[in-house]
Amino acid sequence: MVTPPPLLKNPLWIFWSAKDRPFGSLLDLQIKRPKKRGGGVRKTSFFFFALFLLQAAGCGYTHKSLLPSDIKAIHIAPVKNVIDLSGELSDKHRFRVYRPGLEVDVTNAIINRFIFDGNLKVASLEKADAVLEAKLVDYRRDALRYSDNDNIQEYRLTLMLDVTVYRTKDRKVLWRSQSFSGDTSFFLSGSRAISEDEAVAKAVEDAARRIVEKTIELW
Repeated sequence: MVTPPPLLKNPLWIFWSAKDRPFGSLLDLQIKRPKKRGGGVRKTSFFFFALFLLQAAGCGYTHKSLLPSDIKAIHIAPVKNVIDLSGELSDKHRFRVYRPGLEVDVTNAIINRFIFDGNLKVASLEKADAVLEAKLVDYRRDALRYSDNDNIQEYRLTLMLDVTVYRTKDRKVLWRSQSFSGDTSFFLSGSRAISEDEAVAKAVEDAARRIVEKTIELW
């Protein structure tokens, strides 16, 4: 139960639950009005106040698509891992890290994110109006924080992708980025420490979220 603001007299009581929903989506909205004490003006005031609260509550939770009308379904091609393990590295990055199966995780995350978003239907190539192709070009783990003994305490983990989205009927490129990234940071020790596997999952989800947002907000 949400405690009503102390400065309001005879306030509306609003209840909601947002279990496992992002951005605090309003659910099960119920409005209980105070007992009638007479006066049409008071009743009208409560009506408009309720309307204002509902509009304010919905503000920021609606994600409107700017897609053109002919783009309704998208095909997600399997992400390709093209990380060059033989390439020269700088003094700062002395070795490359390779994680088998990472491209599969990225593919699944993108598909799940489009399904979750709901603006585009994920479809087979034959039924899609647009196609998304992506290549995993780099996996970087950069030190962010050191201890007094020069031991690494925190890493920045970054996935770099080459992403292209094109229209199926004419293969017109709708958008492309050769340096699209998803990233996160993680501590190696302490109360905020997580494993690298957990950090990778966060970076993958970040990349998928950004790709979907870029696609549906492009137009």
